[in-house]
Amino acid sequence: MRARVLTALVGLPLVVGIVVADRVWLFALFIEALALIALYEYHRMAFPTHRGMRLTGVAAGMLLSLTLVAPGLSSLVPLVVVVLFAAFVFIGGAPEERHRHLGVALAGAFYLGYLFPHFIVLYRAGYEWVLWVLIVVFCTDSAGYFAGVAVGRRKLYPSVSPGKTVEGAVAATVAGALAGWVFGWWLLALPMAHLLWISPAFAVIAQVGDLFESIIKRGFAAKDSGGILPGHGGLLDRLDSLVFPGVLSTYCLRLL
Repeated sequence: MRARVLTALVGLPLVVGIVVADRVWLFALFIEALALIALYEYHRMAFPTHRGMRLTGVAAGMLLSLTLVAPGLSSLVPLVVVVLFAAFVFIGGAPEERHRHLGVALAGAFYLGYLFPHFIVLYRAGYEWVLWVLIVVFCTDSAGYFAGVAVGRRKLYPSVSPGKTVEGAVAATVAGALAGWVFGWWLLALPMAHLLWISPAFAVIAQVGDLFESIIKRGFAAKDSGGILPGHGGLLDRLDSLVFPGVLSTYCLRLL
């Protein structure tokens, strides 16, 4: 617990400082660095003994992320996928094994190389949106964790995440919704009619993202994605709740 709190005390001010600096290039560089580390963690879990597959998957993910940094490169997405497909023709192993490994690499490249960097697209609409998403997700995660430890009894989804409880999920949703309403009104100046449905939706999708990453880890028989963050595990273990809300928020902007 102590390591977890100390890591948060160091990391949170750094992240918030980068966000509120209101420099698109700085934020984009930060997100790209996070994506690179997360991609490496994912592919290290997926291919612990095959360096070539790891490098291929990470490279494909980073190329996909560049299509979001430079919108003019979005037309290159199919080309990146084709190159990834072609690369697995020359990677060793039985045909059925190559096919399975290609699917794993492609999933990682899109999940962390394309979906997560949507935060860069969101940032261009205003750093306030990114800050709001971070607040909602942080409150959701924190409430779910502490409520689960304190009063959690009924398991939410034991086959995927044994530690998650129904009580924790309810507390997480309520806390995320309340944070979304308060800070949405303050940061985004959105009508309460919008915030009433957006905030709980983001709290729920953040938890779904957490469960999705748990499926990945269980599929790779890994407890944590890494050990870069003391008390938290790997970077991917901290980004899991952010990936889906980051994508959802970019499309919410088009509806509001």
